Amino acid sequence: MTNNSPSKRASNDAASDGEESLAEYKRSEAFWLRDGNVILVAEKIAFRVHQSVLERKSVVFQDMFGVPQPENVETLEECPLVHVSDAAEDIKHMLSVLYDGDRFLNLQSNISMKMVFALLQLGIKYQIDYLRDEAISVIKFVYPPSYDEYMENNAERVTEQSYADDAIAVINLAWKHGLHSLLPSAFFVCALMSNQELAEATGRQGLTKLSPNDLRRCLDGREILQTRYHDRYHPLDCVIVSEFCLNPEDCDWEVRDTWSHDAWDCTTSILEFDFDIMKELDWIKAAHLCEACRTHYEYADQEARKDMYNDLAVIFGLEKFMQGDVDA
Repeated sequence: MTNNSPSKRASNDAASDGEESLAEYKRSEAFWLRDGNVILVAEKIAFRVHQSVLERKSVVFQDMFGVPQPENVETLEECPLVHVSDAAEDIKHMLSVLYDGDRFLNLQSNISMKMVFALLQLGIKYQIDYLRDEAISVIKFVYPPSYDEYMENNAERVTEQSYADDAIAVINLAWKHGLHSLLPSAFFVCALMSNQELAEATGRQGLTKLSPNDLRRCLDGREILQTRYHDRYHPLDCVIVSEFCLNPEDCDWEVRDTWSHDAWDCTTSILEFDFDIMKELDWIKAAHLCEACRTHYEYADQEARKDMYNDLAVIFGLEKFMQGDVDA
């Protein structure tokens, strides 16, 4: 009869010393490094990595590992276990940047906003400053804080649905972490959403839930945006041709004729909020104007768009939050 007592005793001794079984956890396919000397555990997913890398990048991990560990510390394959409350996917994102940063936090890469949000929160939680700062840079690239950055980044794409869906998450993260400079552009994108989309967002949970106060801020700001858009048509209602106009009578008539044809459509689109608020006004290119008048009206409209975008903080009632911003 075979005696199994020694192996049982060895197993019991290992358990009593805090040694865990790998069967209790699932190895991370991306981060199970053979020479790793510490294991992070998130949602039963084990990440075997290097303590030195974590310490070098994070003040929190540096302080954690600087504290003498008890003799019966929980271990796995002779590596200490560190349980974290974060989502396993978020930890994977964080490690991806710590180990392969150039490949992941790159504006030319196809990085998802979900990953950016995870990196922002983990960068703040674990005091990984460059992770936090890079995540903020990506968010500002997608939701530019100024008109010049909007134009430089070709950011008309922020009005696409995928960016609109993420804008609510940006708002919630900005409030939570005091990143107020992210708010104006995110509220701007939210204001472009339909009433149905905004209403549905108030019934969600987590980062994509729009609070009643923020919904009110969106709707109030939208009314001001409608007024500002209407004001851009003022030159049609009160004709002022360029002082360098080559054909004042012709250009004056052309502007008045354009307004007589477009006034109703313009008013309807404004009331229904059915317009691209940052797009150049079509009538300027369509009207038969001299070059001086065309340049005159294009410049006036560009300045109106610039002023409107740079006033988003005022439009959405955020100006008092912009002073002392932690990411300024």
